Amino acid sequence: MNYRVTIGFLAVAVVLGVLVIGLDKFNIGPTQAAQANATATTTASQQPQIFSFDDSKVTTFELRQADNSVQIQKQGDTWVIAGSGDPANKSSFTSLLVRMAQLKATRAVTDAGADLSQYGLDSPKDSAIATLDDGTKYQLDLGTKTPVQTGTYAKKADAADIYVIADQFATDLERLVANPAEPPTPTPPPPTNTPAPTSSTSDSATPTPSP
Repeated sequence: MNYRVTIGFLAVAVVLGVLVIGLDKFNIGPTQAAQANATATTTASQQPQIFSFDDSKVTTFELRQADNSVQIQKQGDTWVIAGSGDPANKSSFTSLLVRMAQLKATRAVTDAGADLSQYGLDSPKDSAIATLDDGTKYQLDLGTKTPVQTGTYAKKADAADIYVIADQFATDLERLVANPAEPPTPTPPPPTNTPAPTSSTSDSATPTPSP
């Protein structure tokens, strides 16, 4: 046996072992925790947070579409349409408001520039304005859809950042502007009278015995 070769292999193994221990000790390289944190950070950056507020503190919610608008106001546990006092479509308005309160974008527009007209945000197509009980307002302006129809351009009224959000938000907003009232409760149909079963009686005569 060549002892020099054996000793050489042992020396290499020792060096490799020291390197592995050192990397682990000083947390050098992509550890599992570091990889998890990097993945979480990347995912969060891909969906920027636009708004974060308590939807239960909202007292007024206004929706605008072009020249049309509707405003609902909170009265106790219900929502009414401002001006008419009619009950608002509570479930649909609440759904839209909850989404807006924690709204995330599908992505942010980088290097958006100062020309808002290319996003349809120089004169927003739609707007949603939530007013809290302390007077704080949150306004979301919506522009046109992206060129490849992957979402709708949006921005906060008081900030320059431009985002892309899901089209469903604009669709639901426009539907509520057109029809904000609570749908009428359907009247149950009257009960149908089931005819009682008829019984057939036999009128057959009893034969008379012969005398």
